[in-house]
Amino acid sequence: MAISDPVDTLAYHASRILCEHRDMSGVPCASVATAMKAFMAKDTEKHTIPESEALWFYGMNHGMALISAKRAPLEPLDPWELTFVSTYHAKMASKAVRAFYYLIWICTREARHNGSLAKDLPAIGKQFGPEMQAFLSDIKGGETGISQKFLDNPPKTSIGKYCDALRWAFYNSKWSSGYGGKKWGVINDCLCRFVSGEFAAEMMLDTIWTLQHNGGCLFNKGFCYTHESSTLARILDVQRSGQIPEAVLSDAAAQPYVQNELKTLVQSLKPVFPGKIGEYVDWYKVEALGALHHYGKDKQMQDAKYGQSPEQKALLAKQKADAEAAVKLADEKAQQKKLDHEKNWFTVMPDVEVKKVKIARAA
Repeated sequence: MAISDPVDTLAYHASRILCEHRDMSGVPCASVATAMKAFMAKDTEKHTIPESEALWFYGMNHGMALISAKRAPLEPLDPWELTFVSTYHAKMASKAVRAFYYLIWICTREARHNGSLAKDLPAIGKQFGPEMQAFLSDIKGGETGISQKFLDNPPKTSIGKYCDALRWAFYNSKWSSGYGGKKWGVINDCLCRFVSGEFAAEMMLDTIWTLQHNGGCLFNKGFCYTHESSTLARILDVQRSGQIPEAVLSDAAAQPYVQNELKTLVQSLKPVFPGKIGEYVDWYKVEALGALHHYGKDKQMQDAKYGQSPEQKALLAKQKADAEAAVKLADEKAQQKKLDHEKNWFTVMPDVEVKKVKIARAA
């Protein structure tokens, strides 16, 4: 953290742990396991809901973007802005800790399904050290055995080598279609990038809600979080369109996952940034900006309650212009075809035509 940066500036907060790129790859696994066990022992939020966490992150992050667009890095924040920024860092830092431990736990647990582990152990030992080879060579205890082993008897190596070894196995070992493999390699990428400092904690949080494994969404392992619902996919589609604040304030499907504190914070953005947050989620905009799902019923309800949105009007205008352009192009092609035909054919009598022959004459 830059000592010279005043506390009431974005520059100061940009250097806090949530936004800092910190290389922890050299930290011993034993230290990580100790901290993880301590977290689990006092965790009173084991049933944290991923949908709520995603709304918290994207809702608050949207507010941070608005403030960052308004203030230069060293420009003093007003009291409301400072409170919002400080709350963002306090809330998201603890959420990042949970996400980090979750990634370690589930990537470790998935490693037990390695179909070519015996053959790959020598390569793992050569590349990542004999400690990792020994750790992976003795996997016992059922579904959570290997994850518990990491907590109780972690390998005597660094967390960087540990995560890199798991990633290597996901990309290079043999796996059945239902377990491990490249999809888990992508999940492990997020973990490795955070551990190495390529990702800040904020970037890890921005990524984790989007990750998918062979069986679907990442959050179905019964550890640290409850199982996800289909609403998480809806939240991600809304996020692509930049309308999470609108979802927090008005989307009926999101409301069971919106905590009152978050709603109050998001509501406080509206008077500070007039015109930046709409009165409802525009589902035409959601679909236009890359939604992975369709929202026909939501659009019908939107039309009935609010009429045409600017996005819908733009979409309809584009569709009309495209249709008119297509008709014009078809007419032009038909006219050109007619002219070409008249140029190259004689009508000698009704319904009888002969093609013109161009004779090449000698000079």
